[in-house]
Amino acid sequence: MTVFDRRSILKGLAGFAGTFVAAARAPFAAAQPRALTSNRYRFPQGVASGDPQPDGIVLWTRVAANDGSDDPIDLRVQISNKPDFTDVVLDEAMTATKATDHTLRIVIQGLDPDTIYFYRFAAGGDFSRLGRTRTAPLPDTERPTRFAFASCQNYEQGFYGAWARMLADDLASTTEQQIDFVLFLGDFIYEVRGDRWNADMRNPKWLKGADGRERIFPPFPNGSKAWPSTDWNKNPGATNAVTLADYRFLYRLYLSDAYLQAARARWPFVSIWDDHEFTNDGWQTHDTYLDQGGQPAQKRKVAANQAWFEYIPALLTGMPATGRVANPARDFKPVEVNNTPYLGPQQDWIDPNTDNRNALASLTVYRALRWGKTLEVVLTDNRSYKSPPPRVKIEGQALQSLDTVKLLDLGRTANEGEPPATIPDTEVPNPRRVAPRGSVLGPTQKAWFKEVLQQSPARWKVWANPFPALPFRLDMGSIWFAGMNDAPLGIDGWNGYPAERKELLEFIRDNGVSNVVACAGDHHMHMAGLLLDDPDSQTPSAVAVEFAAAGISSEPVFPGAERASRTSSVFHSIVTYQSGEETVENFNLALLGGVNAAIARSWTGSSWASDMFWNEKANPGLTYIDTNANGYGIMSVNAGRVETNLVTVANPEKDHGPKGSPVLRRAKFTLRAWAPGQTPELIGPTFQGTPPFPFE
Repeated sequence: MTVFDRRSILKGLAGFAGTFVAAARAPFAAAQPRALTSNRYRFPQGVASGDPQPDGIVLWTRVAANDGSDDPIDLRVQISNKPDFTDVVLDEAMTATKATDHTLRIVIQGLDPDTIYFYRFAAGGDFSRLGRTRTAPLPDTERPTRFAFASCQNYEQGFYGAWARMLADDLASTTEQQIDFVLFLGDFIYEVRGDRWNADMRNPKWLKGADGRERIFPPFPNGSKAWPSTDWNKNPGATNAVTLADYRFLYRLYLSDAYLQAARARWPFVSIWDDHEFTNDGWQTHDTYLDQGGQPAQKRKVAANQAWFEYIPALLTGMPATGRVANPARDFKPVEVNNTPYLGPQQDWIDPNTDNRNALASLTVYRALRWGKTLEVVLTDNRSYKSPPPRVKIEGQALQSLDTVKLLDLGRTANEGEPPATIPDTEVPNPRRVAPRGSVLGPTQKAWFKEVLQQSPARWKVWANPFPALPFRLDMGSIWFAGMNDAPLGIDGWNGYPAERKELLEFIRDNGVSNVVACAGDHHMHMAGLLLDDPDSQTPSAVAVEFAAAGISSEPVFPGAERASRTSSVFHSIVTYQSGEETVENFNLALLGGVNAAIARSWTGSSWASDMFWNEKANPGLTYIDTNANGYGIMSVNAGRVETNLVTVANPEKDHGPKGSPVLRRAKFTLRAWAPGQTPELIGPTFQGTPPFPFE
């Protein structure tokens, strides 16, 4: 067992209150607890661990005094090789204070590699629940791994039966089939209260648990003014988090859920954020509420960053380098900022506004994590350095055309550096005529990302990609009578930034980087497919593979598309149709084979007719989609192949109790390792359970 020098570790960690470093020692007799003091303290959000290393782990808890006092609380953390704590390897004292909402992050060093440990916290004789975690194998160890990937757990939109199902299945599995860690891809919280409405978008639908109690969402400590009723805002009366107290309130509320607590207590999490940890569809320190334009929100961004750092266990400062590539992640540092107007893009899209840059620099979370020879997990921050979506209002267009998005995304580089003054075929001025090309990662992170992919010696590079890079669009231009254009469904994600997506995938191709697999979240549906270097070229090449997991509890894509299309019979038939007494979820077919195939199927009911109109270019590379899904992914990785199951569970509006939500289907895929110069071949899906339409 290697024991690291405590002083050097502490020096390397900028001391944010609530962060501690402890070095494990050789086993010794279990420390005798102090005389028990009944009911003085509790651990209401449970315990958690994160970012396993071969020699250590990050442990987390939050402690509270039952009398409501905000005074500092002395407590201890204990780690043992056994759940009965008969061989404690660490017993460390620390203090939780009001400055970090009485949360604690403890960076443990000196543990054995590839080992399961148990841990607990104690305050005044009152103990937390038991935590279980593990360390990673050594970098030169050939060790397969099995991990879950998940995202999007809106507290108002459903129960966390997906976590309960994952737990029940894992407990019933053999040791070799159990999950090593959970890759969480963002939207751990949702920053809006009142974001849950019925089909008429008028009245809230309250959830009732298995015990008959309603799932209550109390008011924010502060919160914004109630949202007004507008054409764009479908949730009048909703409010959003504004202050640090609001964001802390959200983490406390979400972590009150028993199944989420149990998941964090059983597995180490490797976490990145998406948008709702700060603000819906946000970019840099800018929000997008109500009028879609939004406003600078630097104070909110710093508050959101601090709350994430306090409640999500992650190794940032001190994370090891990847080969010669230094770790860029840094712990939270408090900073004073104001909400000041942006100055506008110059050389790149990172706005030079000082408050914007200082707020972004308060916390850096993109990083890479190694799991033996087998795996490098590369986590990107797709929000903090992002340019605004390429949006322009054109009369009569509900969806922006693919060509318009490409033009705006290219900015001043369009048309070989001579972009048009107006959007083609309109008199609408081109708002990006003098702007830089759009970006998701920003220049610094993008350079780091490329270098990590090149430098990592791991067999598989798993890109923790908060939103999918697979295309997600409707080929509306193929409907001969509609006079429309192909359109991406949403431009907030990679579909609004096709130039940088193409740049990254061409980099993978040109530099011979093989075995790149992306795990994505955000889109509230299951997806799988090949990532093509240029999906719109005549001869695209597959260079990577992506799997996107549906949300744990957030509403899937299909119900929203069904509601939005009710006023148009053609659009509605693309999304759904009736076959006798059965409601057919046609939207999957529209995305896989094109809208003409979906229309033909809905009008004739014939698969032969839909096959006649199948369009291979509808969403190039996409091979599987389940738009009416909640659930998660399970990925098993060894030197030679990746096996992935996309698990769809029952509607989360019902709480099925500790046994977990019933599994509706598991879609299984197999991917064999490929060498530089070869292209990946994705095999599947094969199904356990009822396949989604049209895969039956």
